[in-house]
Amino acid sequence: MKKIGILMMVLMAVGLIVKAQQDPQFSQNMFNHMTVNPAFAGQQNRWVVSGIYRNQWQGMEGAPETYALNVDGALRIGKTNGGVGLNMLSDKLGLQTTLQLMLNYSYQQTLRLGVLSVGIKLGVLNEKLGADYYFPEGEDYEPNDPALNKEEMSKMLFDMGMGAFLTGKSYYAGISVSHLTKPRFTVGETGEFFFAPHLYLTGGYTFHLSPLWDLQPSAFVKTDFVSSQYSVNTSAVYKQSYWGGISYRYEEALIFMGGLEMKNGIMIGYSYDLNVAKNIGRYTGGSHEVTLSYSFGMQLGKRQKIYKSVRFL
Repeated sequence: MKKIGILMMVLMAVGLIVKAQQDPQFSQNMFNHMTVNPAFAGQQNRWVVSGIYRNQWQGMEGAPETYALNVDGALRIGKTNGGVGLNMLSDKLGLQTTLQLMLNYSYQQTLRLGVLSVGIKLGVLNEKLGADYYFPEGEDYEPNDPALNKEEMSKMLFDMGMGAFLTGKSYYAGISVSHLTKPRFTVGETGEFFFAPHLYLTGGYTFHLSPLWDLQPSAFVKTDFVSSQYSVNTSAVYKQSYWGGISYRYEEALIFMGGLEMKNGIMIGYSYDLNVAKNIGRYTGGSHEVTLSYSFGMQLGKRQKIYKSVRFL
């Protein structure tokens, strides 16, 4: 299993040299809008610091491991409402490590339907490719392939994205695009890969079943216009504090999740992906994801709170 895992990571890393790089995957998308959509900055009308850790394909050496830290808050300049935010991300897959630092700004306008935000994010990517290749004995691989440079490579790349987010009294909807600059990285003499633009679509609705119980279905779509991921989720919320739910990522995973939000502003969430993919699913274990966030009421400029947190509309 160890050799199979290492070999698969090598092949995946080599494959990335000649095609588009994929954005990291998250399961708790309904609590992770800031990572993919700059228009979400300031939407919660409070400052929020959130951290996410994801360990994908448990038991496979070199499997994806992702850390993300997001900070965002409300901002008022004169009579203009908006938000600011910061994204930091580390994504490691086999020989490849991507570090990302992005600054976000959103402009908000109150409409009859709710609060509409449009946003932009600008920043840098640091792409690093390690040199510790491994080739199983007896297999027909060429270690001296010029595309496989044996020296560690690293490059800083400029990146940007845009998005829009609408929040109503019982619903939300968002659209965003990442990697508009198509950052490129040359490897060795012949290889090159790039970060393809990704389109994200998300939406959710809250059904108030009783004073104590809410039901929150949501959907999430990610595509680079070559391959796509589709996820649907349903969560039950008790007293706007405790939640549990189930998601299905089409042909990939069945996801179980739960968590709580305390009165002191701390929110904890956990999800487990049960792999149902027909190809790689035979060789991998499940995936773990943990979310921890803290929110507080400091604001830059005075503004009125219009809607509740997107987590519990």
